[in-house]
Amino acid sequence: MTKKTYNQGITHSIVLGSLLAYSAASYALPYAVGDVFASTGSGLVNVYSQTGTLKQTLDTGLGGYTTGSTFDAAGNFYVTAFSANRVSQFDNNGVLVNANWTAGISLPESIVFDSAGNAYIGNAGAAQIQKVDSNGVPITNYTTLQNTDWIDLAADQQTLLYSNEGSTIRELNTTTNVDTVFTTGSYGALFAKRYLADGGVLAASGNGNVYRWDTAGVLQQTYASGIGGVFALNLDPNGTSFWTGTLGGQQISKINLATGATEETWSTGVGQLYGLAVYGEIQAGGGGGNGGGTVPESNSLTLLALGLFGLVFGRRLQSKAA
Repeated sequence: MTKKTYNQGITHSIVLGSLLAYSAASYALPYAVGDVFASTGSGLVNVYSQTGTLKQTLDTGLGGYTTGSTFDAAGNFYVTAFSANRVSQFDNNGVLVNANWTAGISLPESIVFDSAGNAYIGNAGAAQIQKVDSNGVPITNYTTLQNTDWIDLAADQQTLLYSNEGSTIRELNTTTNVDTVFTTGSYGALFAKRYLADGGVLAASGNGNVYRWDTAGVLQQTYASGIGGVFALNLDPNGTSFWTGTLGGQQISKINLATGATEETWSTGVGQLYGLAVYGEIQAGGGGGNGGGTVPESNSLTLLALGLFGLVFGRRLQSKAA
């Protein structure tokens, strides 16, 4: 073996090893910002790209309806197993960690996280919202004036938005226990809802519309979904769009907040759609998996830099040997 051949071997090894390490680190998290998680029943959640390409299927192993879902700050995924009275946890690689992350809740239908890592769970079968810690251990139950199918947490970390699939949305201040009407009217059956960045509210209705109110509960905008009655509602990471899906159906659409134009629409090919989540979605309370994404972590960038350094250094050795 000549000196030149030896140096080439070292160079190739450095580059190959660094690139392999970079590749492994870059794909440590399979969830990409913007991935759409669709609860499709039979204990399943399908994960799609924004254009509707199926990427993987998560299985709680519990069967029955899967409904509302969300992410913690580490990018772990949580889905309400409605029929099993449980919430199931998957890690940020899509691996089932605990099918019974928290249990004993009557018909859990929605879940959100606060900035401290605690979760709040809406109960279709009880007039309460349950608060649990990051391990799913109960902290307290907040008593409400009606069942709390769909909830959201405000940026103040103390105001909970909820409804019971009627035309009235309420707010509960968890510090003062004051429970007030946010808005009421002829809005049909209101399901999933979100606080907006300006403090206003967005909600999906079984009549096929998505409604937007200001902070005082005054209607500002009506979006016709065009896909029938809608159940799910999530704010896209881009900050300018939202996602919604047909009530118990297959259709999912992405709609522009300002114009109401449909930006994406596609079918899951499976019925029983009763909840959505979007990785990196905007949530006022602090959840949504905003810490995740496909941007390489610092250690990955370091490995790539080492690989490029090895390539340059190797070429210098080759030129000297020549």
